[in-house]
Amino acid sequence: MEWPKRARTVSWESGVLTLDGEKQFEVPELTAEIMDQLAGYALVGFHVKGYPVTDELLAPFAGHKSMANVGVEDGVLTDACFPIFSAMPKLRYLLLDGNAGINGSGLASLRECKIDLLTLNRTGLDDASLLQAASIPKLSHIQIDHTAVTYEGLLAIAGNNRIEPVAHVQFTKEQMEHFSQLQREKAKKPVQLDGQAAAECRRVLSAFFAEMTQWEQYMEHAGFEDAEAVPRLLAIWDKYVSEKPRPGYRPLGLSYSAQGTYNGEEFLDAEQITKNKLYIYTREKNTGFDRRFLMKRVGDNWMIDGVQERLDGWQRTGL
Repeated sequence: MEWPKRARTVSWESGVLTLDGEKQFEVPELTAEIMDQLAGYALVGFHVKGYPVTDELLAPFAGHKSMANVGVEDGVLTDACFPIFSAMPKLRYLLLDGNAGINGSGLASLRECKIDLLTLNRTGLDDASLLQAASIPKLSHIQIDHTAVTYEGLLAIAGNNRIEPVAHVQFTKEQMEHFSQLQREKAKKPVQLDGQAAAECRRVLSAFFAEMTQWEQYMEHAGFEDAEAVPRLLAIWDKYVSEKPRPGYRPLGLSYSAQGTYNGEEFLDAEQITKNKLYIYTREKNTGFDRRFLMKRVGDNWMIDGVQERLDGWQRTGL
């Protein structure tokens, strides 16, 4: 065949070599000589699909200065190919689907690259190598269907808020949505704890716990029919609680614990949410039961705006 003097893109599939999308040649085999010839062009794109391209066959492209888009799909590449790609300074898109010999152990070679898209469907990619991929600075999309990546491995990269894993088969839609939610949560900038506000919230809660314990002790002797039962409870709510009363929960629904709902509460931690909201975490010292109280600044005071219990995750409940 007579080679053209210039070419910007090369693709090979089913024995046909196409240059610049229009010049076609019957090339049943990609020999080392042919690859040397192609590597001599100032290519921006190179794609081969369904040919047993080896790492050695690809070696002439190492250091290629203009290459931006490379695809070697359903070949026999191994992780030894990554140093070749790392030497391409303008590489942005790397498609390596179907190379079963790739397990991702060589992905560390790409940490200085500007790759934006990496497809590794139908490879041996695993959790450890996915973590390596997540350290590629500019990587925004990685395709991971039919690999050895587990859901735990996927969640392990949720701290990288710029990367978007693509998996239509590997994981369910719900799992991917949960990953995205976790990613968003991790991306939120932590708000520095206002120590004075946290101390005031703990003081408010301590007073609330004490008055609720007294009310429950009163209820143990007086009973629900006592005329002071509801007024005493409403007085505590007016003083400490900003949460809108809900049917079935105190103070609309009367209930009490003879042992005291908050009699063994110990403070564990505090988490600032916004300037005017924070969580106070507690644990019941006898049962090990965990709660977190949402505290809200109302005027000049801090009030209780809700409580959650840790059951299957944090679940809202009543005070």
